[in-house]
Amino acid sequence: MAKRSVVAARTGRRPEDFSFERKAFYSPAEVARILGVSDQTVLDLIHGERLFAVQIGPRLYRIPLGSFMQFLGVPPRITWTRNPRGVVAGRRFDELDRRER
Repeated sequence: MAKRSVVAARTGRRPEDFSFERKAFYSPAEVARILGVSDQTVLDLIHGERLFAVQIGPRLYRIPLGSFMQFLGVPPRITWTRNPRGVVAGRRFDELDRRER
């Protein structure tokens, strides 16, 4: 049985059901608005280590896009690249330089 995301288990919605602007970081309030939950619920998820966030101040958090997508249940995007020796190696999309995208 596939592992369901917290959001799917809680709201019955799939990751595809959410439409929002893709940007590098989100505030807890933005994530709360997207998910349709309270700001405190998002902070509880962060403090409970169910949603990764970067703490940039005493009470200031930012949630990276990759972390948010993983929370929604979207698998990381992997691209196949070749190194100079011709060996195929998998690299995560978010590890690529912007010039390589």
